Amino acid sequence: MSDHWALNQFKFLIGAAFLLLSGCTGLDVAVNRKADFSHIQRVAVATFSGPGGDAAADMLAQDLLAGGADVVERQRLDAVMQEQRLAAEGALDPATVKKVGKILGVDAIFVGTVLTATPSQSYLVNSGGPGSINVNTVTPVNSSVLTSRGPSWDVPGSQVVTSAANVALIGRLVDVETGSILWSARMTYEGLDIQTAMSDVTSSFAHSLIPLWPALRPTKDK
Repeated sequence: MSDHWALNQFKFLIGAAFLLLSGCTGLDVAVNRKADFSHIQRVAVATFSGPGGDAAADMLAQDLLAGGADVVERQRLDAVMQEQRLAAEGALDPATVKKVGKILGVDAIFVGTVLTATPSQSYLVNSGGPGSINVNTVTPVNSSVLTSRGPSWDVPGSQVVTSAANVALIGRLVDVETGSILWSARMTYEGLDIQTAMSDVTSSFAHSLIPLWPALRPTKDK
């Protein structure tokens, strides 16, 4: 291994951490061409399937509410699901959606899946001490430090590099009368932590509905 190659690898590790903190894939949206969003006045957001599904549903509900939508409390939806002994967490068939819709008095239900929810991870990169440019070890550590200039934890030639948290969600809006999917979206986002990344995704979901759904309006932060 040449010293030049090792130095480039070390720089790449540090630079990649900064890039990952703001990295994301674009929002991918599909819309039913026959959909009529004008009749949707009240909606419910079901708990998403997958890790952190309850948080994802609550964040989307908050984003929709901030945009002016009439949203039914998620706990009420969960209670109806339990009372009726219906399937839970994202996998709602058309018959279930229609039944729940009539009970709650909603026009559509948001369902979804948390595909990925990977927390950030810090690594202690040991370059071998003063004057050395060889990357000898990369050790996972628990730390909230993003980067460190100079030795970390008094370890000469070390540096803390933190990878980004990664979240991937898919969401769908289902018409309770027909069981048809009106809107579907998916997005992967990398941020400082799972909560921040997930919040950015649900916010993007809600924002994508503004041109389609008359009940929604742009929020101040958009």
